[in-house]
Amino acid sequence: MSPSDDLCSVLTEDHHELRQLLCELDHLTAPEPLWRSLVDLLIAEMIRHSVAEEAYLYPVVRDRLPEGPRLLDPFMDEHETIEALVRRLERHDLPSAELTRVLAELRRNICAHMRSEEQKLFPPLTEHLGADELAALGRKAAEVKAKASVRQRSSDPLSLTTLIDTGTGLVERVYAYVRGRMYPI
Repeated sequence: MSPSDDLCSVLTEDHHELRQLLCELDHLTAPEPLWRSLVDLLIAEMIRHSVAEEAYLYPVVRDRLPEGPRLLDPFMDEHETIEALVRRLERHDLPSAELTRVLAELRRNICAHMRSEEQKLFPPLTEHLGADELAALGRKAAEVKAKASVRQRSSDPLSLTTLIDTGTGLVERVYAYVRGRMYPI
């Protein structure tokens, strides 16, 4: 496995993809149908990424880094804030101005969170874990990404539409799918 496939690199790649989605959204105006589709895609990709972090990054930070639990607390708080914003953003009945405002707030929180992880978590993680262990964790995180990547499946508009229009909130459906419970996409 190449060094670019370790846990930190896999999650950093996710960060780049999320930044790209945010950039794509910057070039559209709410509530264009494509804008809404990209917002839904952003939500799904963010949840997929959050599940990978909570399953593979945060436990190893908590258990293996000096003062891991204290180091991890702000990141868990940030995840809660981001999830609350995502749940607001998933509503299809919000006026355009509110959607734009929530998305801007979400963008600020996401970008700060990703920057903080890359600067405060990844360097000490690479110092305290061996390359083989980071590579094994990277493979597991990549498996979650491959299983739950909505962008790869969104070329079939029916699959994304089915996921979005089932009556359950998008956030709940993506969490359930990523955790292997239901709602294939």
